[in-house]
Amino acid sequence: MMRTKSLLAGTVALLAILSAPAVHAQDSGSAELKARYLAVTAKMEALKQRSDPEALVEQAQLLQDGVPVSETNPLKVRRPEEAERLYDKALAVPGAHWPSAAVRRAKLILSRDKDQSSIQKAMDLLRRAATMQNNEAAFLLAGLMESGAGGKRDIEAAKNLYQIALRSEHGPSGLALARLETDPAKSNVFATQGLRVLFQEARQGSAEAARTLADHYRTTGDGPERLSAAVEWYQRAVELGDAEAALRLGRLRADPKAPLRQPQEARKAFEKAAERGSVEAAMILAEDPYNGAALGVQNGVAELWLNRAIETKAPRALVLAAEIRSQYGDEGRAAAKGLLLEALQRVEDDVTALLALGRHVRDGVLIDRDVPLALKLFDKAAISDNTTAYYEFARTALSHQEAVTEAMLRSAIDRLRTAAERGHVKATVAMGDALMLGQGVPASQDAAMEWYRRAAESGSPVAYIRLGDVYAGRSAGLEAPRALEWYRKAAEANSAIAMVRLGKMFNEGRGVPQDQALAATWFSRAAAAGSGAAMVELSSLYSRAGGPGHFSLARDALEKAIRAGDTNAHIALAKLYLVRGERTLAEMTLKKSADSGNAEAALSLAELYLSGQATVEQQSAARRWLAFAEKAMAKDDEQASRIASMYLRLPDAGSIEHGSSTLEALVRKNNAEAMTLLATALLQGGGVQRDPARAEALFRRAIQLGHDRARFILAKAYRDGDGLQRDPTRAFALYREIYSEEPGDTKIQIALGDAYARGDGVDPDRRLAAEFYAQAARQGDPDGQVRLGTAYLYGAGVDRDSKKSDYWFSRAGEAGVIEAKVQLGSAKLSGLAATVDAEGAFASYLRAAEAGSQPAMIEVARALMKGFGTLADPALAKVWLERAASLGSPDAMFELHRLHDIGTRPNAREAERWLKQAAQSGHAAAMYRLAVRHRQGTSEQDKAAAREWLEKAAQAGHSQAAKALQKLAVSPAEPG
Repeated sequence: MMRTKSLLAGTVALLAILSAPAVHAQDSGSAELKARYLAVTAKMEALKQRSDPEALVEQAQLLQDGVPVSETNPLKVRRPEEAERLYDKALAVPGAHWPSAAVRRAKLILSRDKDQSSIQKAMDLLRRAATMQNNEAAFLLAGLMESGAGGKRDIEAAKNLYQIALRSEHGPSGLALARLETDPAKSNVFATQGLRVLFQEARQGSAEAARTLADHYRTTGDGPERLSAAVEWYQRAVELGDAEAALRLGRLRADPKAPLRQPQEARKAFEKAAERGSVEAAMILAEDPYNGAALGVQNGVAELWLNRAIETKAPRALVLAAEIRSQYGDEGRAAAKGLLLEALQRVEDDVTALLALGRHVRDGVLIDRDVPLALKLFDKAAISDNTTAYYEFARTALSHQEAVTEAMLRSAIDRLRTAAERGHVKATVAMGDALMLGQGVPASQDAAMEWYRRAAESGSPVAYIRLGDVYAGRSAGLEAPRALEWYRKAAEANSAIAMVRLGKMFNEGRGVPQDQALAATWFSRAAAAGSGAAMVELSSLYSRAGGPGHFSLARDALEKAIRAGDTNAHIALAKLYLVRGERTLAEMTLKKSADSGNAEAALSLAELYLSGQATVEQQSAARRWLAFAEKAMAKDDEQASRIASMYLRLPDAGSIEHGSSTLEALVRKNNAEAMTLLATALLQGGGVQRDPARAEALFRRAIQLGHDRARFILAKAYRDGDGLQRDPTRAFALYREIYSEEPGDTKIQIALGDAYARGDGVDPDRRLAAEFYAQAARQGDPDGQVRLGTAYLYGAGVDRDSKKSDYWFSRAGEAGVIEAKVQLGSAKLSGLAATVDAEGAFASYLRAAEAGSQPAMIEVARALMKGFGTLADPALAKVWLERAASLGSPDAMFELHRLHDIGTRPNAREAERWLKQAAQSGHAAAMYRLAVRHRQGTSEQDKAAAREWLEKAAQAGHSQAAKALQKLAVSPAEPG
């Protein structure tokens, strides 16, 4: 159903507001703002009229600190290049101004450039200024020596410089010495000296001293008393006009973990910081409604600050504006692209903006995809020694190796290693993956394990799974207990992948005692957590082993968990019933739990009612349970997204309106799950009007926020052209990204295998295709087993091997995959196997037919008709054909036509009936034969019918029908 007109009108109206120029409020502060702007511009003009070094330094300081955009926009625009030029000009002239100019120039260098030559230049300036008794220069130089920024740490030299500065009454130096001193008594003396100086300066009106005191109390303890002191000193600095202090106070008050958190006070602090020129504070205010409105910023106020931030042309502000604008239709996305292009032209040394722009051009949603440019942007950000930049560069290079040189690949590995050594968890896992797979480095499982262990120590569930996978694959299961340990850790972190791994271990008895009840329990838990793979595993478990005893054990285990108070066990038990087709029992289980107040059960019950063709009563019941779950889960955005998406599946306009507006609100809060669900609906037209462009943008945004399912759905849409223009290259790139992070995911292994097999988005490579299929097959994935069996059957990427082909088809068949049984039967008859095995083929076809395969039913009927591989039984053959035909098989209908037309006991009426049914069901040969029957008639009605069926048969690909139509076109008066 289409989105309602009121929602569309609201969106258009909002877009109009967002597209319109900001109307700045004429509040009581506007006069002060104007006066401040005029004072700054007047001062700047006066300084420009002078050429003495002091005027040059003062003018450079103004440019370095920033000048307000206009008399109605207080945000400051910094001009570091102009400031740099003026400082250099002033430093060329000796005089009293020189030390101050050198310190400011050094600060400017250190804020922008992190290469050693620039750092040395800054240190040289500070050394000269320190020798001229400038205590700030001594303090800054000491800090560089302490950190080793110049190439080597020198703590003793740093201490000497701090002491020199402290003797000159430089308070922060006392605090630095206290931090470095190991003797508690001496440390206390230094701290007391430093604090005394800072207290005195703050009381005399120094905003910088007040801010330094606040920073000291904030960073040296998290108790309420010290934090209260920090707040007081920040407030004092704010009263003295310090924008940076207001920004830090806002962050302290907004921190959800801080004991003194007060969102309203945080908003006031951010507003003061923005009014004093902080672009950073303005962006926090602008983004608040799209980040969950934690500060309570009104939409109009947010829009005001966003427009003011855009006017500064700061790259980071332009990127933020693009991401916000992109959420409002085609016009918003067009505006977003323009903002990003402008940001690309202006970005220089803003690491945050470089990283954001790099991700945008790499992913290619709001702006054209350009992987080489993304690498350049990440490379530029990495110059500042930024850990995230190292990781993003490496991740991009390893995922797009076709776009990098050997030198860049080596650099990527070096940077990945550096990021990992600094504790970046994703980089640590990625470093292990690179060593495990031999990507850019020689493969080494032992080295990979060391990196995985490091990531595991940081609590990474992905690392737990990697370690489990390695141990599970070693030495015939001898290290399975260690694999079990790591999988359990990941499962405790709610990893459905780990739950499935545990289920497989117990199901197959790999290194642990086989326990199919325990396997079913783990699969059920994974299914309850949303794993589709777990549902497949449960289904195959019960189709293969599923006697009543196994089910009873699994059910008993879950019922025991329910009695122990495990609220998720109800959901898992219901999933278990559903796998067995016992929908009524599943409904009863969920309803019992929902009636007792379990919101998750209520939600699962609503989902059950909405699956398939829901009746009016089921829709009504689903609506009631959704309302209950929504109220109970009001504070859980992930569940709210799920609930909203279910409202879209109801037929009434009110439910659709409610669901779509809820998802839109959650999208504005940057909720990745809501983005994925709304994008899926927009792609498929589920309850809302289709909007593929916006769907793609939402998927990409969700991916940037770390939502892996969004990446998989988008990849599949690109691969299949499902709602989006088919783009196999992009699909392949996304699959490779997912594989690099989760190489054990069989869905991804099969998707990559299919891509290499078909040449979809990559050069065809059957050998690689077979390798990926083998990975999935060895993990027990039935689809992977079918594909690997087919590869061995035809020699596609591997040497032909009929025994291995039979083995993998048999494994998949045992798991309940009907296609595998059909393939196995075909292999035994094809002559591709070692010997033709008619009896074996019939047995395989029969198993597939009994499982519901229509093609297998037809093959069974043919064998029974001819007595090939079994005793001839035409009557039973007819039964199988009729069964396939009743399931809608056009092929079976045509075979029944032939049976009655040319069989041992012809029946013209039945033959005609089945021929018409087959033709009406789309069978090309039946259409052509029906056309031939009509051509034998003499009436105009017969001729028209003949032509109609010829056209349909030709459209269905029947070559003889196409030729007959060509003859009709040449000689329409004489058909045939």
